[in-house]
Amino acid sequence: MRWKDLLLKDWLLKILALGFSVLLWSFVVGQEKAEIGIPVPLEIVNLPSNLVIANDIPSSIEIRVFGPRSIIKNIATKNLTKVIDLKDAAPGKELIHLAPDDFTIPRGLKILRIKPNIIEIELQPLLRKRIQVKPVLINSVAPGYEVERVYVEPRETQISGSAREVSKLKYLELNPINLKGVRETFTEEVGLNLQGLHLTVEGPSKFKVTVYVRPAQGEKKIRHVPVRLKKGEYDVTIWPTEVSVKLEGEKPALDKVRIEEIKASLDVSKLKPGTYKLEPKTEAPPGFKCKGVTPSKIKVRIKRKKQK
Repeated sequence: MRWKDLLLKDWLLKILALGFSVLLWSFVVGQEKAEIGIPVPLEIVNLPSNLVIANDIPSSIEIRVFGPRSIIKNIATKNLTKVIDLKDAAPGKELIHLAPDDFTIPRGLKILRIKPNIIEIELQPLLRKRIQVKPVLINSVAPGYEVERVYVEPRETQISGSAREVSKLKYLELNPINLKGVRETFTEEVGLNLQGLHLTVEGPSKFKVTVYVRPAQGEKKIRHVPVRLKKGEYDVTIWPTEVSVKLEGEKPALDKVRIEEIKASLDVSKLKPGTYKLEPKTEAPPGFKCKGVTPSKIKVRIKRKKQK
């Protein structure tokens, strides 16, 4: 059979096969390529019960994948996970080297890089400990008020972590409680502030903190309090006729005290004519104490001339 006959025999099938081959080659070779980053979560398994991870490790890594766009789109929708098995781990540092062969990806794709490609895991002996909690107060209560005491319930919890870290802790701080403008006792539920710590809380994680707030004690000088006289049968003059009285009591109430509520008096009804220096008697309003009078003595002059 001549070559011409071979060429022309079943020529239609040969043309179809050639066309299909060209089309397939164009799809595979000529398809648009792409490169994307795919996050891959890290999963730690088989951590020995007597050890704990004592450092921060990333929750995921990123792999840069290159290949046909259609295949990349498909892998991007799959949940890839990298499992790190610590079954035979011992105390100290473990360096996990990640390579492209550690990941199962579809054929036709290539892993260009892994970030990070080394995972450092520091393992320490596990220590459990009961530890007290400490409330943290920020800002100030309203003017004239003060914090009397703070009560926490429960007062302690149990934690576990690396022996190196846990053994150094004397207490755990709670999340801050804002006192700005507070005028009365209140209770708030707060959690632990574990920022910067590598701990597991095995006991209570929420605490009721009661902050007892009361009016603060203070002093205030009330000026121009008139001195009242209880006279006898003689004419009397005094100097000065007004005094300043220092009161002690709750600060918010001190600001509301009026001059009329304070009594300063002298009883000269039984004195004979003459000149005297007498201490005025003072009476503070209910709830307050008199801490002093200025001046401490009043000059009294009793005349021989009797009152009309």
